[in-house]
Amino acid sequence: MAHNLEFNTDGIAMFATRKRNLQRVWWKGCSFFSEDLVADDNALTEDLFKLAGMEHHFVAQSHLIADHSGEIQRLIGLGADLQKWDAKKLRALVKKVQASADPVDSHRLVYRENDGKHLSVMGKDYTPVQIREAFGVLDQLVEDGEIVLETVGSLADGRKTFMAAKLTGENLEIVPGDIMERYLVVRDSYDGSTTLDFGASGTLIVCENTERMAFGEAQRKGQISKQKHTKGIMSETRVLQAREALGLASQSFEAYAILGKQLASIKMSTDDVEAFHTKLVFGDKSVPANPDNWSGQQRRAVGELGFMYSEGPGQQIDGRKGTAWGALNSVTAWTNHMKRHKAATDQDRTNFVLYGKGAKINADARELLVRQYIAA
Repeated sequence: MAHNLEFNTDGIAMFATRKRNLQRVWWKGCSFFSEDLVADDNALTEDLFKLAGMEHHFVAQSHLIADHSGEIQRLIGLGADLQKWDAKKLRALVKKVQASADPVDSHRLVYRENDGKHLSVMGKDYTPVQIREAFGVLDQLVEDGEIVLETVGSLADGRKTFMAAKLTGENLEIVPGDIMERYLVVRDSYDGSTTLDFGASGTLIVCENTERMAFGEAQRKGQISKQKHTKGIMSETRVLQAREALGLASQSFEAYAILGKQLASIKMSTDDVEAFHTKLVFGDKSVPANPDNWSGQQRRAVGELGFMYSEGPGQQIDGRKGTAWGALNSVTAWTNHMKRHKAATDQDRTNFVLYGKGAKINADARELLVRQYIAA
């Protein structure tokens, strides 16, 4: 069975997982499964790169030339017609190019070598890290039996990459039948939007897309190792930093499980939940007493949150239904599956939840419930 996997376009996560392969998967679903592309539990990073069609991924840099007069662009545009020019005409064009071209010493073009895709323009001191180097440090943790590699992905048309590894051992059960898996995550970018980061994050089993894990949670809790792209970035301490993040992960998950059980013991009426959703949507803004004075976006958000509270995935579990734990899960389900952002619900969902505002909304919801019911 032949597989022609190309790099994703913006809003599509193409990645291989230990359980299945998703070729062109929008955040909200439409999975593609192939038994030929399932890796073993002891799979290393190179195995996942091959499954995801990323084995030829190599990022390089090139010098930049300022084309002040546009002569270089004109020369490129001539294409095959250039062969028809005589030597005198060509020499004149070359002189124009040399006279107008100006080397740019301060910056470099960062591009993907296998297909020439332009990823960014960065300062001359920027050092791109190959995904084999950045993610390969996890192989030692796999061989030690501490993690199992789950997912590798390319986001934003290749400008961002990530890998997720599941911690071995027992998952955490918040209430009977409500399981939280535990992950170690690493991400990198080639456009300066993130540093090379190692962190820890957990996700409840709402759907199986592991890219839902919010890196923002790890960052806010200090459970993240960050390093800028400069000379010496891949030092000998990289594996130690990954292992440190692994240790922090275990502490984080235990604390989160305790919080979940506390929230599951707190009963909330329908009116309480609606007030919680309204406060989350309005934030520090005052809430008009008459909903007719709310914006259309605010009314839609509160309505969608209410729907996710009553009908969302897992909300009928006894320990969630009618509790603060169910209220929190209504928010995470909303950001993961329904909340509109940018042009449409299904565009760039991965970036929204993994790197952007979705992670902050989830954290704000948790903090709001803690202040009202636990810290009070």
